[in-house]
Amino acid sequence: MMTVAASFCMSLDGFVARPDNSVGPLFDWYSAGDVEVPMVGYPMTFRVAEASAGYLRRQLAQAEHSAFVCGRTVFDHTHGWGGRPPGGGTAFVVTHRPPPADWPAENLAPFTFCPDVETAIERAKAAGDGNVGVSGPAIARQCLTLGLLDELAIDLVPVFLGEGVRYFENLGAGGAELDRVEVVEGEGVTHLRYRLRYRS
Repeated sequence: MMTVAASFCMSLDGFVARPDNSVGPLFDWYSAGDVEVPMVGYPMTFRVAEASAGYLRRQLAQAEHSAFVCGRTVFDHTHGWGGRPPGGGTAFVVTHRPPPADWPAENLAPFTFCPDVETAIERAKAAGDGNVGVSGPAIARQCLTLGLLDELAIDLVPVFLGEGVRYFENLGAGGAELDRVEVVEGEGVTHLRYRLRYRS
């Protein structure tokens, strides 16, 4: 079954980034151990604690998506991942602005620019048989509000950032119910994974 999933590192007070979009201590657990976990398709290897290694491997395997959806803020902040979207599939960027003037043609960099979240998710699902990854808190919130998100993973880090970019903000009434799938106690992080059920 195709799954639309979002995954974020989050502080105890609900932030996924500082005001300048830096993550500070939220990513410290990626280098807090001795177990090497390579990221497929990128020259990057995480070194995590044993407790986090299995969880991270499963998350990275799921991240080998046929498609990936993000907002323009994430796209600009990462410089479009150099034209190589996470997971090695096709990326869909939700934006009302045109691509950067120096952005390569779509056949060279598999990114499609979409006017809204619904269109991006629909095209991402049609792009292949794999899962769909969602990146960026604003896009994830829109997917959650619209009932488009199937799974949510949170790497909860025991720090307070005090200010910055909140993950769960302005969700409105209603929302979804969470069914726990997995809880893993790591070193300096607790990994939480939920399936979402939407109220009719």
